[in-house]
Amino acid sequence: MKILCICPIGIGNYILCYPAFHRIKQAMPHAQLHLLALREGIAQLAGNDSLWDGVEVFDPHTLRGFFRKAGAIVYLRRKKFDVSINFFPSNTWQYSFLPFVAGIGRRYAFKYRKFGIRTLSFLNTNKLKVNPELHDLQQNYAIAGLFLKRDLKTDAHVFPVLYSQPDHQWGSYYFQSASQHKIRIAVHPGSSIERGMDAKQWDPKRFAQLADRLCYYLNADAFIFGGPEEEHIKDIVAKHMRMPSHVVTPLPLNRTAAMLSMCSLCLCNDSGLMHIAASEGVPTIGIFGPTDEKRNGPVGPKTLVVRKPMKGFPVWTAHNVGKRRLPRTINPRASLEALTPEDAWEQVEPWLVKTFPDSNPPPHA
Repeated sequence: MKILCICPIGIGNYILCYPAFHRIKQAMPHAQLHLLALREGIAQLAGNDSLWDGVEVFDPHTLRGFFRKAGAIVYLRRKKFDVSINFFPSNTWQYSFLPFVAGIGRRYAFKYRKFGIRTLSFLNTNKLKVNPELHDLQQNYAIAGLFLKRDLKTDAHVFPVLYSQPDHQWGSYYFQSASQHKIRIAVHPGSSIERGMDAKQWDPKRFAQLADRLCYYLNADAFIFGGPEEEHIKDIVAKHMRMPSHVVTPLPLNRTAAMLSMCSLCLCNDSGLMHIAASEGVPTIGIFGPTDEKRNGPVGPKTLVVRKPMKGFPVWTAHNVGKRRLPRTINPRASLEALTPEDAWEQVEPWLVKTFPDSNPPPHA
């Protein structure tokens, strides 16, 4: 049997899908498991993973023009997949249309609460109703369980290995060259900006103030991560920090993942780097505003979600997956704009005491 696993676009999505991918392979070791990546970056992360018998790419950003897209569809048809599975969240028409035109006979997908006709969900042959109370990771276990016809235990998660030993050695050398401090805090003040997702970004000046307090508490250096499009945000954070900070040049994701794994703590907006750090077992603080931590908060026992409680927030939940447009009267940034560094510290400090019981913070940290 040839199974095509269709992964949503984000790095965080891939990480939250991966435990379900692994369970399918574990249950059907002789099946051919292929990944359909909708972004080149996901394909690069998955390319050397022995879980996959093949990694296919259908990235609308690089497949420009009708004929290139048609050629990619013909390529998928020639693969003759028996089954496709749309993992969560995948509530746009492309997710339903692509496996249908690729000639895949059994097409598993979620039944979302809204936008059924517009998203062509009727093209799917086997559908599972979205449970709005579940985290994305649990949703993905559920769709894998529907395919496997069994309930899957979700007490232990297998996440992807995102870096090699040489990547780890490179990161270790980078840290040693930058600072003699062995306690490092990874700071990621950016996030994806696709489809209005820049609304997830907390004010970088406030980010700097919280990062300062964390570094002071743990006697740590801050290393500020982000891609090329986030350079200006990183520079603002560094400029407004008083504790030692280092702006990390944009790196390939494998090296970024290796460096995150060597940090004592990670402070992020809701982003792919947040999920990478949490999946590595690094204590992780996620700053949340318009998105719903019940859906996609960081996974693990050493994680904390910080948000400003506000009526009407979060605005993007499992109830409206696929819909980003909001009424003009709703500002998706409102709860983050209301979150002060003092508000955040009130939530962070008790977690620090519990997570780092052996630390010896200076007075008035």
